[in-house]
Amino acid sequence: MKRFYLSLLLCAISSLVIAQELQLENTASGRSFILKPGSTVDLHLDLPAAQMVRTNNRVLTGALQAPEKGLLQILPVQETKQYIFENGLEREDNTYYEALLGRQPFRLPLEEVNSIHYRTPAIEHLNKAGKILLAAGAAGALLVAPLASIDYGEGSFNGDRYFRIAGYSLITAGVGVAVKFGTRKRKFTILQPGESPDKNRWTLKMLN
Repeated sequence: MKRFYLSLLLCAISSLVIAQELQLENTASGRSFILKPGSTVDLHLDLPAAQMVRTNNRVLTGALQAPEKGLLQILPVQETKQYIFENGLEREDNTYYEALLGRQPFRLPLEEVNSIHYRTPAIEHLNKAGKILLAAGAAGALLVAPLASIDYGEGSFNGDRYFRIAGYSLITAGVGVAVKFGTRKRKFTILQPGESPDKNRWTLKMLN
């Protein structure tokens, strides 16, 4: 029995030792931090070049997973492919994965990533709270305030009540806007071959 528990302990320790992490490092300052699994990310990726296409771009949105075997992993929620053709025509294709049965993470080489828009799980919760406050405030100002200010018995309108409820609702909406925009995803542009390091360029590295 002791050997059994000892083997479990050794397996746990070895898994921690070989666990891989993703790190972003600024090419000018050297400042770095670890990307946390579970964070919400938009990965901007190049699509293969095609005839008659001036520019194309692929954006993969989802939850970042722990990297495995040297590959970045993301549990996909949405994928957007954008094309601009030589004749000026623009096309956008969207694919949604969240309701997909048996959804599995996508694995990508680090070299395919052009930029990352990143938000930690804690900031993601704040962002959702901001959206709720914004929606509640807007509904209060547009719907609740006028309806609550009508005296249906006398057929009159209470202006003071309307402005009081509408005022509180607008304050709530304002707080929601501030929280929503204050918790936007941070953008990190990945240094590409041929580019010079600067404060706006980052390198994406695999640790361990």
